[in-house]
Amino acid sequence: MIPLANLADSVAIVTGAGRGLGREYALRFARDGARVAVIDVNSAGAESTASEIRGTGQNAIALSLDVCDERNTLDMAQRVHDTWGRIDILVNNAAIWGDLEKGALMEVSSAHWDLVMGVNVKGPLLCSRAVATFMKRRKYGRIINISSMGAYMPGGVYCVSKLALNQLTYSLASELGADGITVNAVAPGTIMNEATTRQVPRANLDALVAMAIIKRPGTAEDIYSMIRYLASKEAEWITGQTFLVNGGFNVRL
Repeated sequence: MIPLANLADSVAIVTGAGRGLGREYALRFARDGARVAVIDVNSAGAESTASEIRGTGQNAIALSLDVCDERNTLDMAQRVHDTWGRIDILVNNAAIWGDLEKGALMEVSSAHWDLVMGVNVKGPLLCSRAVATFMKRRKYGRIINISSMGAYMPGGVYCVSKLALNQLTYSLASELGADGITVNAVAPGTIMNEATTRQVPRANLDALVAMAIIKRPGTAEDIYSMIRYLASKEAEWITGQTFLVNGGFNVRL
């Protein structure tokens, strides 16, 4: 049985936490006792999440960040370390989701390709490198990339980027393991949130849910439960893995 992770006093960074699932992950880390750095390109969104966390009596700071800007990521990691003296956890959640229709790769513009691949792949690399500098000093760290079951399905540049993120996860794990840093990915299935309902027709969502073993859409809590375990000390022998959390939806591996 997976133990309930003890995250009390840990320092967690969550990117893309100004809204949506990233916001939910940040709030749950705080609920579990972590000090949370709320990161988002939208400064107002980041501050809103951080303010809600502080309203519960937990510690949080909000930082505006372009994950594709290396200087930005280095400054972010330094600021978090200066604030709390350590960095234990990084959740690379920030992502651009779009061009999901089949065949979109034949039509996507070069500029949009660069944007999606930049945020979804380069961003996690830059953020991971920035925090690894501090994690190496303590010989401890947990990096968790938010992928998607779409990595194993046709669906445009987003799906390509998530498969690339899975490979980045394994490669970073290989490089950082000797320093006590684990790197894993969580690949959610169909989550019925605002972003999903905005971009995917309801009939398609219902069909995806029907194809899973557990006949309901996923929730933020479903995904966070895996994130929380991978972020804990108990998961020290797990690295380089991509975990599908999708209600048993069968994807082509």
